[in-house]
Amino acid sequence: MAKVAKKEPKGKIYDVDDFLRLAVNFYNTMGMDPYDTDQKSNIWFQLYFVANVINMTYTVIAEVANMVNTLSENLLESCMVLSYWTFVLIGLSKIFAVIYRKPKMTSLVKQLKSCFPSSALDQEEYDVKSCLKRTHMYTKGFGVLYTVMYFAHTLIPIFIYFCEKVLLKYPNAKQTMPFYQLELWEWRDTWWFYPTYFHQSHAGYTATCGSISSDLMIFAVVLQVIMHYDRLAKVLRELKVEALNKPNGADEDLRKLQSLIANHIDILRLTDVVNEVFGVSLLLNFLASSLLVCLVGFQLTIKFSFQYFGKQVLLLVSVLFEVYLLCSFSQKLMDASENVGYAAYEMDWLGADKRFKNMLIYISMRAQKPVCLKATIFLDLSMPTVTIFLGMTYKFFCAIRTMYQ
Repeated sequence: MAKVAKKEPKGKIYDVDDFLRLAVNFYNTMGMDPYDTDQKSNIWFQLYFVANVINMTYTVIAEVANMVNTLSENLLESCMVLSYWTFVLIGLSKIFAVIYRKPKMTSLVKQLKSCFPSSALDQEEYDVKSCLKRTHMYTKGFGVLYTVMYFAHTLIPIFIYFCEKVLLKYPNAKQTMPFYQLELWEWRDTWWFYPTYFHQSHAGYTATCGSISSDLMIFAVVLQVIMHYDRLAKVLRELKVEALNKPNGADEDLRKLQSLIANHIDILRLTDVVNEVFGVSLLLNFLASSLLVCLVGFQLTIKFSFQYFGKQVLLLVSVLFEVYLLCSFSQKLMDASENVGYAAYEMDWLGADKRFKNMLIYISMRAQKPVCLKATIFLDLSMPTVTIFLGMTYKFFCAIRTMYQ
């Protein structure tokens, strides 16, 4: 009787680029390629990136000058400018971290592609479609939140000005910049108002893209690594030991387990490369975000302003949500890596060969040291890290409140 061929499941074949596309698009809008590809960028693309970095660097310096100028007169305004300066610094640090680690990023993407399931049957086993759906849910939701936050900060001041000037016909309608008011040139009531507004807005956009694109890349990569861990745990649990059923069953079992161990080592290397690429920027991100949340909270408790309240709340929510997601994904990664050890224990290993059992001990021992996102050697991210973050933020907040009083 002829064997019936196993049908390939119908549907689209996905690849790594489908997971990384949104993050890469945000990088590209800054004029930046996060990793090397076959398609080389032209000179205009590179010049656009250089112009963005110069504009952003000038903005950082100008914001420092604004803080110094207003510190003795208006502490609240100085704190507001400092919060924007902190946000720009986060974006700038993430951009330079990716530039510095671009070879590692390229290696990471190549490793992801080399171990990514290519056939429809393999993708069904890995549940790639479900993983991609989760990736899009998190990345698009996070991207929308940051985009709304950016447009709220850049459009509200000019919207208020035009409402007062055009609709309400106020003779003393005041022109204001979106982030800071002191420039090297006089922009009030001149045509310089519009290019100055554009330069600050574009610096804010570059900072937003620099911050969000790095996080989106982390989300997409971590979810793929979790997908590999889940598949490995599933295969271990379902592995049938043939040592007692076939003459060469013990050798066949060893070959299967060796293949799974090699797969486990490849997944562990992926996480190591992720931490090498993003470790420094994660540490700076947590320190700066703690200061940023403290400053925004301080502004909200000192003085209420309808014009600034919505923008500041959006900024506060965005930063807190970013920290929560990073810690949450790291916790999911820890749980998925630990699950491999549980799967090795729960599989049917009683009838296996002695060599098989010894090899199984090693994979269980390695799984007892769960992997996670690391902000260099100083901080391992997990859900308890959120508590550490909030505690550090509260200390900053109390210190600034004491200074203000």
